[in-house]
Amino acid sequence: MNTYIYTVLDKNGKKISGTIAGDDIKKVKKTLKENNLYVIEIKEDVPPPSHFQTGVREEDIIVAIRELATFVSSKLPLDECLTGVISQIRQARLKKVFQDIQREIREGKNFSDALREFPSIFSEMIISMVRAGEETGTLDEILVKIADFLEKKYRFKNRIKGIMSYPLFMLVVSVAVVIFMLSFVAPTITKMFAQINIPLPLPTLILIKTSHLFKIGWLYIIAGLSLIYAGRKKLLASKMGEEIKDFIRFRVPFVSNILLKRELAMFSTTTATLINGGVDIIESLQIAKQVLSSRLLKQDVEDIIESLSKGGSLAASFRNSRYFPALVAQLVSAGERSGSLVEMLNKIGEIYEEDVSQSSVRLANFIEPIMILFMGVIVGIIVLAILLPIFQISQSIR
Repeated sequence: MNTYIYTVLDKNGKKISGTIAGDDIKKVKKTLKENNLYVIEIKEDVPPPSHFQTGVREEDIIVAIRELATFVSSKLPLDECLTGVISQIRQARLKKVFQDIQREIREGKNFSDALREFPSIFSEMIISMVRAGEETGTLDEILVKIADFLEKKYRFKNRIKGIMSYPLFMLVVSVAVVIFMLSFVAPTITKMFAQINIPLPLPTLILIKTSHLFKIGWLYIIAGLSLIYAGRKKLLASKMGEEIKDFIRFRVPFVSNILLKRELAMFSTTTATLINGGVDIIESLQIAKQVLSSRLLKQDVEDIIESLSKGGSLAASFRNSRYFPALVAQLVSAGERSGSLVEMLNKIGEIYEEDVSQSSVRLANFIEPIMILFMGVIVGIIVLAILLPIFQISQSIR
């Protein structure tokens, strides 16, 4: 199933925007019409690309939104606020985006509708919260909440990157050492032993064969890796790719604990931010669902939304889900009873974020000695393959 963004009019003529899952646009349009909604626009929701694709860094977006919140809080007209923000932006691509937004507003569009023209920069979450802020007259507060959320998300991602950077560095060094030994050291040794008419030991023969295969096959290796890299998105988006990803999330030791809880943290925090920003619960869940990569968790959220639309409670809906942990249902239930649902959803996010950080540290500490051992074994095998024939030669001379 794909996710589609829609804009419709209800029976009272009120414009409503949101997201809906469906097989294709025709079926989605039919579903909306069956609910007595007049369809204005439907388009497929494409996940926003990284800053490498957009040319805009996350931190620049955060700073721009925070500055805009400051200008808006001064009660200046939005056009003047945007002029102030544009004058502060140094990044050319982001400056152009805000200039285009300002032009759209001058032509009569709402701020949220103007943001929708740039889905690679502003997510559906940001657009929905801005729309809620426009309707309630609390745009400055909403912009601060958006900036806080994006900053928290950015810091969390960077913290995980920092934890995992050393093990990844060790992996790169290990691969580089192996390539260097097979490309430069092994061929030299091969030439030397080829001139000596003695039977070579097994480790040396393996080294020579491996070096030879690497020498004649490195182009095929690079071509194969390039094909895998080029086709990775299509593979991961396929049903088989989704099943592989969910198997890793739910079954693989160490890794599953990190990947699953990272998704739960992002989902809980996003939902809390949306509800706190004035977006209703069902729409908040529909938008927050987009941060999930797991097909199984997405299906759970769709079931929760369906249960809520039939009058069920949020806690009971989470309790009946298949893949959300019991902790989520318990804290959501406590939040519903005490009237502090947003606080409890944020607490769920904080719990899982801390759990992900600790699990990442443990994984990094687990990987580090393995990488060192791997390097030691590879280098040791190569050294052994070189020294054994030398010992044989010295024995034959004696």
